[in-house]
Amino acid sequence: MPRLANRILPAARRTPRVTERPAASTPRRSARLAPSALMPPGAGFTIPKLEFVDRKPVPAEYRIIQGERAAAQLALNLMEAGVLSGEDWGSSQGDPLTFLHQGLERWLDSNGREQIRQQFFADVVLSTSLDRFSYRSEPCEENLATVFLTIEPDSAGYVVLGATLGLLDQVHPRLSATFLHLFLGALNRWIRVYDYRDALDRLDRIREWYEGDPEAEQMELPNVDADVPESARRRPLGSRALEPVLDGCRSRQVQALVRKAQELERASRSAERPLVSDEQRESLMDCGEPVPALVAVFEERDAIEGAFDEEAQRMLEVTPEPNLIIPFEGKRVASVASAFDCLATLCRTLTLASELISLMPGNRRGGNE
Repeated sequence: MPRLANRILPAARRTPRVTERPAASTPRRSARLAPSALMPPGAGFTIPKLEFVDRKPVPAEYRIIQGERAAAQLALNLMEAGVLSGEDWGSSQGDPLTFLHQGLERWLDSNGREQIRQQFFADVVLSTSLDRFSYRSEPCEENLATVFLTIEPDSAGYVVLGATLGLLDQVHPRLSATFLHLFLGALNRWIRVYDYRDALDRLDRIREWYEGDPEAEQMELPNVDADVPESARRRPLGSRALEPVLDGCRSRQVQALVRKAQELERASRSAERPLVSDEQRESLMDCGEPVPALVAVFEERDAIEGAFDEEAQRMLEVTPEPNLIIPFEGKRVASVASAFDCLATLCRTLTLASELISLMPGNRRGGNE
């Protein structure tokens, strides 16, 4: 899956930036998950490049600043939790940082990285602080009291929904809304998706900003409403009502799409999203909202994509919050195991989402065309 940017001690301060979405002028066909690579101490974090541009996977950050003793303790606990394997110890030449790197690479590979990278490009960051841009002076031994796994998109995936909804509309008038509810709901539980609702919210904010302005009537705003299919606004079918529709459906393609969406929804709900304490939340007060890991449009270059393009110009003015924060106690094996179980749920969710996107008309595997 993503880059593993690891820190046993916090990194150097850098100017904060805001969160928002990628520019969509040149649609990005698929975001990929980069393999992790060992970075020199203090190398800094990769700023998310939220662009719809084709590119090769970028090497991931895997960084631990100082604290080899803490790294060794964390690696031992990861082994006892079943996350790492002793197979990697021999080739690491006794270096705990190399051992962590190789072991976490193996863990990501075994949890769907290759499939995920077809549609998503996210970083998994292992750190002892949510304040990613400050040094601390605590002894290394104290740094494992609270460790964080965070998910930070490096660029946004891109999915076109229109052809799929048109296909579903032919079977039942509420099947499109049901599919959107399953697909977007499952993903939004773990990562941020920019869709038509974000675009509509943006229009509402613009109207509020210019309320009372005499020149407001002369402004031309994008007609997002016109690009939202009526079927997307309908009430989704409940699980009981959905089954007879699928049983009576003759289209194997429709059945495959909806069944995969159901599987995605179940996987997404198989674990609870971790809670962040008030103290941890306070450390994110100067951050912006999370950047999207996926942009969902109905048609290429529609008003939703245009709204995203406009918002993207200001998204990185302030450091964004991660899409997901998984705090755990690095000194407790049970807590380590629980954190990686949660991360495995995210990996499973993204794997199924990637598979589903590849099934959707107009979204070929490895790129939307």
